[in-house]
Amino acid sequence: MYNELAKIDEYGVAHSRYATYSYETDRYGRARLAFYTSIIQEAAGVHAAIRGLSITDMMGEGKTWVITRNHIDVHRYARWGEVVTVKTWAAKPVRLHLPRIIEGYDKDGVLLFRSTTLWAILDLQSGRPRRPDEYTPRMILPADDDALHPTTIAIPKRLQKSDELILVGSSTVSPTYDDTDRNQHVNNISYLNWALGALPAQLRDQYNITTIDASYLKQTYLDDTLVVEMWAEAKDVWLCDRPTLFFRILNSDGSAVWEAHSVWQKRQLFRA
Repeated sequence: MYNELAKIDEYGVAHSRYATYSYETDRYGRARLAFYTSIIQEAAGVHAAIRGLSITDMMGEGKTWVITRNHIDVHRYARWGEVVTVKTWAAKPVRLHLPRIIEGYDKDGVLLFRSTTLWAILDLQSGRPRRPDEYTPRMILPADDDALHPTTIAIPKRLQKSDELILVGSSTVSPTYDDTDRNQHVNNISYLNWALGALPAQLRDQYNITTIDASYLKQTYLDDTLVVEMWAEAKDVWLCDRPTLFFRILNSDGSAVWEAHSVWQKRQLFRA
């Protein structure tokens, strides 16, 4: 079944295609960032499934996948009706993480977005991460000399919230059944939607994210109560040419479960 959704070439790179449906676009007919993050999740999952490493397969071995970090650079947001061609490949382990690169292209082969994700393998019984080395041969990486598909990934240090930032907004959210996934915890895309959904329309109308680096710090569940915080250099952040926003989602005990550093630019500056 999974082979009908994607094809893996001789280099170990998976290829798939996704249509930009109207419900994946914003009021300007452009793809929402959540559409790209959905593609990232799906492309990774299908590639792993073809290699016999789907979440269902992993659960049969007493383990599961969880995403721990996602860095996305957006060059253009697809229009309604556009088909996004995606390629993805796995990289060599970095400590307890298995990195993956996902790239989306338009019909002319021009890059729309590029994502570097980190994934961890959790033991279902202990809840602790397992060393990923044994899974790399099963995923089958591109060759070391494949310059187009590098497998040695440098992971930059996670950006922390600066003490100089001020709180510009907050909201309370409670996960619903539809926020949960096969691991029975909140899916990574819900965190992004909560963060962006708490922003004022004035900012969303003028700007869109060009870079976001999100870290998934703790799992959350259906009965949790969460607080979304937004931090910036000034209250009138939407008056900047290139605003930066730091998001943080806290659990009821005050611990951070998700953090993201984002850079925005005016909508007209994105490639047409």
